[in-house]
Amino acid sequence: MTEPLMEAAPHDSKGRQLVRSLFRSYYGRSQSFPSELVRREFGFGFTKKIDFRHKAFLSQREFAEYVQLEVPLFMSYSAALYEKPAATPMNKKGFLGADLVFDLDTSYEKEKHGHNPILCPYCLERVKQDCIALVERFLVQDFGFSEKELFVNYSGSKGYHIHVNSEAVRQLSAEGRKQLLSYITATDLDLGRILRKEFFAKSKDSFVLRGPSARARGWAKKLFDAAYAFVDKADLPHFKAEGISVQRANKIMENKAFVLERMTEGNWDSLRGMEPVWQKLLRKAVAFHSLEVDKAVTFDLARLIRLENSLHGDTGFIAKKVSLKDLPDFVPQRDALAFSPNESHWIKSKVTGTLEIAEQKFELKEGKITELPENAVVFLLCKQKAELK
Repeated sequence: MTEPLMEAAPHDSKGRQLVRSLFRSYYGRSQSFPSELVRREFGFGFTKKIDFRHKAFLSQREFAEYVQLEVPLFMSYSAALYEKPAATPMNKKGFLGADLVFDLDTSYEKEKHGHNPILCPYCLERVKQDCIALVERFLVQDFGFSEKELFVNYSGSKGYHIHVNSEAVRQLSAEGRKQLLSYITATDLDLGRILRKEFFAKSKDSFVLRGPSARARGWAKKLFDAAYAFVDKADLPHFKAEGISVQRANKIMENKAFVLERMTEGNWDSLRGMEPVWQKLLRKAVAFHSLEVDKAVTFDLARLIRLENSLHGDTGFIAKKVSLKDLPDFVPQRDALAFSPNESHWIKSKVTGTLEIAEQKFELKEGKITELPENAVVFLLCKQKAELK
């Protein structure tokens, strides 16, 4: 039985027809397939992100023909591999393992910036920086994955998906994945396990203060770097601002080289009395390094994730696969566009504001009829912020 044809995001019939035609044209010239396609479950959306799932294909050709015929707005596939991916219920599929996937889709509206509710360049840049941090600071540096085991794709909307394709993680349980998330988000991080007192025998008062050394790893290394930088660069006003007495601050500054050398070895004894400062630095380090990740995407083994290089029905943007080398310079509203800047259409705007796309700015006014490039028109139609005239 054939599933229903697409009812595209635009409410007006002319807009639906245009979007459907352009999506079909895109898939006629550009198709992407996940690895081990025949072991994946697929889900498709025509009026929302997933209208139905438990679909499977026997070949890339069958998949491509289906997409050309039905033209879905959204395409997702399972991070998991199955013996029988189309079977229902889930326990009949025959679970074989699952890739590890992280989804960054955070709102940055609370951060001070001129937020653009139509399409916000600041928010897109911020989530990209978080994506880079997740890859570099956690997946590579702390967890030890190689860059060859990772790939990133822009979600096509507000975030990024980071995939770990490694046999080492495919059998990782949901609980194991939760532990990785707890580490990344610094949940239950205990300073007492990083900075500790080593008491001398038969004494409750004599101790040596031990902390992370320059050879530390993980969160301990992150705290070491923050503390080392503070001691190295702080002047008297900085120490006073942290509640350190003038006498102690002067002593630290006078013996800075010695203090830093001892810290490098893991001996923080010359910094006694500064535990509250380290507590504050740890909180700052956590705030700087920890990331907000959509936890369900990572630990839910039955979750479906956006198919890379497919179109996102809420924007018309490509959920583009981006190399780690190109990621720092990637700009979605410039580099994830599927449609022509040279073709144009007339639209009636439903919003007032500025749309920044393809390195151009377009001023929109509610109720005003405007001619815009096709890439901007598709975005506005998919966002239901305009109708085609």
